Amino acid sequence: MSTRGAIVRFTNCETTQFEGRYHHWDSYPEALGATLWGLYHGHFQKDLQRMVEFLIDKHQAGWSTINGKDFSMEPGHREGLELRRTGPECYCHGGLSEEGWLVTHENAAGSGCEYVYGFDEGPTLVILSSFCADGQKMIGMFGTGDPKAVWKEIARVSLGGQEPDWKRLTEEN
Repeated sequence: MSTRGAIVRFTNCETTQFEGRYHHWDSYPEALGATLWGLYHGHFQKDLQRMVEFLIDKHQAGWSTINGKDFSMEPGHREGLELRRTGPECYCHGGLSEEGWLVTHENAAGSGCEYVYGFDEGPTLVILSSFCADGQKMIGMFGTGDPKAVWKEIARVSLGGQEPDWKRLTEEN
């Protein structure tokens, strides 16, 4: 499923403003939320600063997907037979070198992003979801969404606590 999202850092303490990088495939909590949890506890060995620098600062064109990928492999875009490789797929390395794009609280929903995953020093993973003015969940399609959608916090996950029920988070939102 092409559920769009973003991996961000918050630019104010109320988590209403953010900036970060686009993530194209499966950005709902059961996929991207679980992946980010696993990366923090596994590959990045609870080094949140290194994780955020890698996901946001070093891959400015964003991600096709990081879900289910082998982070011991170099990130990059793959085509043809290379699709069998399972490293993280970014839009700025490998066969692609797209321009950087900063996803913000102002442009994310209009670009079709449905979920935002931001980190604070807690360490905490804060998950936001986009909602239309009528209160319905905003659904992005083909790179477009509702530019007037608002971001609401749907979960605040302590990275030092127990792993949440990602499926429940996805189903509820």
